[in-house]
Amino acid sequence: MRVLQIGMTRNVGGLETYLMSQYRKLKKVSYDFMNITGEYGIVFADEITRRGGKIFAVPSRHLSPISHYLGWIKFFVGHAKDYDAIVLNSNNLLYVFPLFAARFFGIKTRVFHSHNAGMDANLSFVKKCVLNFNKFLLKISATDLFACSELAGKVTFGDKDFKVIRNAIDIAKFKFNETYRSEIRNELGLKDEFVLGHAGRFTYQKNHEFLIEVFAKVKEKEPSAKLLLAGDAVEDMSFLENAKRQVEDLGLTDSVYFLGMRNDAHKLFSAMDVFLLPSRYEGLGIVGIEAQAAGAPSFFSDALPKDLDITPLANFLPLDNAKIWAEEILKVKNKERKDYSELIAKAGYSVEDEAGKVEKFFLNA
Repeated sequence: MRVLQIGMTRNVGGLETYLMSQYRKLKKVSYDFMNITGEYGIVFADEITRRGGKIFAVPSRHLSPISHYLGWIKFFVGHAKDYDAIVLNSNNLLYVFPLFAARFFGIKTRVFHSHNAGMDANLSFVKKCVLNFNKFLLKISATDLFACSELAGKVTFGDKDFKVIRNAIDIAKFKFNETYRSEIRNELGLKDEFVLGHAGRFTYQKNHEFLIEVFAKVKEKEPSAKLLLAGDAVEDMSFLENAKRQVEDLGLTDSVYFLGMRNDAHKLFSAMDVFLLPSRYEGLGIVGIEAQAAGAPSFFSDALPKDLDITPLANFLPLDNAKIWAEEILKVKNKERKDYSELIAKAGYSVEDEAGKVEKFFLNA
């Protein structure tokens, strides 16, 4: 059985990590992938093709709208008959066209999978209109609604029925590893410093401005503190540029490491002493699960889904006081690492179990 997945990008983010973790565990269902920003490649492309998956591409609708939609029509004309299901993975409802077209071309199962629980501030009038129209389009196009958390489902779909499909992880891969810790710290020239860390794109959502403010407060009390920022900007570079400017203005240039896009997050979490995710909103925040799997005390914005509250390592704080964040972080400075694999699996975040549920859904659809 073949399923077409939409949503993989050139950025190693939570959505991409989720799709690949699941893809690796499937036994009776095969995934192919549509790249909707065809000017760029997608991450994990070599592994996908090596595993027998196909990758298709259409031009970005932002750069060439006509070519984008014509590309979709051409694809469906040639390949719709090859697919039993199509899944659109997205952070919002600003784009649902593939599901509408899939209905027209007779693909039986059409799934919208929400991976977020909010949107960037100050949507333009045009985008608000598109959003409202797409809510109607989704109603007539999707056969099934998925969400990565209860909060993501309620925010995206309102009172409509949806199924929670957790962004599960390969728990064993992320377990704390002393060798990984030494490898990353040696790479960065670190020894016994108190290391805070974050992984995420530079966007309004991720709230790097507050994160850096928190680190500055920690640094005042703990001079050895360092901050690792894994992730890059996609299209809009302003948030990355602003973060670098803020670090420079605060005199923290020698203490903050901009690591760019990385494929070794499982190693980075072992190198960190504390993980921070002060996002303004998240569908889940899969990196928060990964960090806990590595035994790292984790501090989350209280706006994030409480689905993250699965081990004693999870701490939720409001976004109104960086000093309080710093005080709470310093309390765990010498916390001993513990293995919470069983709690994470029990909470439903084992990719083996979740992939089995997804496979069963497609086979019975």
